[in-house]
Amino acid sequence: MRTVAEVRQRWLDALPRMVCRPGMYSHDGFAFDLLARGLLEELCFLDERESDLDDARAELRRFGKTGVAGPFKALFGDERGCVAEVASVFSALFHRLGYLDLDRLLDTDEWSLLTTGLRERFDGRDVRLSEVETWFGSPSLLIDQRIACYAPADRSGWVYFDCFAEHRTDYVPGEGHYEWHQDADPLVRMVRQPAADFEGGLTLTLYGKVLRWGPGWWLRHDTGLSEEQRAIARQLRMIEAADPSQALRPERGVPRH
Repeated sequence: MRTVAEVRQRWLDALPRMVCRPGMYSHDGFAFDLLARGLLEELCFLDERESDLDDARAELRRFGKTGVAGPFKALFGDERGCVAEVASVFSALFHRLGYLDLDRLLDTDEWSLLTTGLRERFDGRDVRLSEVETWFGSPSLLIDQRIACYAPADRSGWVYFDCFAEHRTDYVPGEGHYEWHQDADPLVRMVRQPAADFEGGLTLTLYGKVLRWGPGWWLRHDTGLSEEQRAIARQLRMIEAADPSQALRPERGVPRH
C-alpha cells in the first residue's frame, strides 16, 4: 500500500500539469473550481494547515456565491468555461502556500516596472501577448498558452494578462476540406491586478471591451474617450431615447466569443 507521503508527492507532481493545461482536467471553470478546492483542502489537511486553509477560503469567497468561475462567466459569457482563468486564481494560492514552484519570480524593480501605470498602458488599447513578454519578460506561469501570470518574489498578489485566442476554419480550395487555425499571438482582453474586489482589479483592453459589450461599447462606457467622442456618444444616446429605431444598436446580434 502507498504511504501518505507518496500520495502527497503524487498530487504535487501532478499540480503543474493541472494548472498549465486545466482543460485536460475539467470541462469548465466550475468543475475546475471544485477540483482545485478539493486538492487544496486535502493538502492543507495532511500538512495540518487549517489556519492557512481558512485564509484561502476567505480569499475565494471574494468571488461570490457562484465561485471563482462566476465573475468570469459574467464578463464574457460561458465560452470554454473560463477554465484557464479559474486555474490562474488557484495557481496563486497553491504557490503562496508553497505547493507550486515557478520558473521566475519578479524582484522589487521588475515588479515596480510591471505595476506602474499598468491601467493607463492597457485600458482601451489593443496589445498582444508577445508585446507583454517584450515589456515585462517571460511570465512566471503561462496557462493554456493564453494567460500570462507574473508573480513577485514576496508572494503577494499576482498580475494576470488574460488573452483570448480566436479560432477559425478555412476551406482549402482544391483539397475538399477545411483547416483549423488558431491565433498563435493572441490579443490581451483584460488585465487583473491586486485589488480589494474583483471589479476593482480589472482593466479591459479595447478588444476586451468589444468582447464584453460589442462594437458600440463606447456609447455607454465612455471612460477614457476624448471630449469629441463623448459628445458623439451623448448625441447618439439622445437619438436613441427620442426614437430607438434610428439609433445604433450595437448590443443586439453581437455574438459572444
